[in-house]
Amino acid sequence: MRRKMDASQQRNASVIIFDDVSLSFGRRALFKNISLNLRGGQVIGITGSNGAGKSTFLKLAGKIIRPDSGEVKLPVEKKIAAVSPEMKIYDGLTAEENLFFFTELRGKTLSAKNILELGGRVGLDLKAFGNVRSENFSTGMKQRLKFAILLSVDADIWLLDEPTANLDDDGREKFFNEIQAAKFDKIILLATNDKAEEKICDEIIRLPL
Repeated sequence: MRRKMDASQQRNASVIIFDDVSLSFGRRALFKNISLNLRGGQVIGITGSNGAGKSTFLKLAGKIIRPDSGEVKLPVEKKIAAVSPEMKIYDGLTAEENLFFFTELRGKTLSAKNILELGGRVGLDLKAFGNVRSENFSTGMKQRLKFAILLSVDADIWLLDEPTANLDDDGREKFFNEIQAAKFDKIILLATNDKAEEKICDEIIRLPL
């Protein structure tokens, strides 16, 4: 489904280009000769049945994996960050240590104030839990920490794979608010089969294509 770009989208010229992309796993052709322009300034939902290739589509878009043929073109010098079930945080590190570690990898430094602000944005009380090892976190708390890490690195392209999985209503609302606020100057791809997540998307790409 295509929608006409509004003024905010037109201001954001960033685009990920799929140029005649094909990818197979064994004898199964997952994508065949796909050509798409994925523009910033909106949330683009990637939906489809289990096994349709939603997570793989995100990996192609982020050039985490390469297609068998064709090319994926990213905006020059744009930074990528992701929240996905495969994203690993370090269980032996505290929440604060995880945040410091991942932001330092991107050449950024967080202050104590920054840490608390990030916790508030995702609904994770880092005054109480900042010095607790993440191995002691619930799955929902770990998801909030992953999102705090994403926010901390201030990337230009967000790859979100079922980002509100395991969250309560408060967590989902906070995530949705952050995603909607960020979309105007980023490219955001959201892989989901969740109806509430679909509702915040401005465009939907349904797999298979």
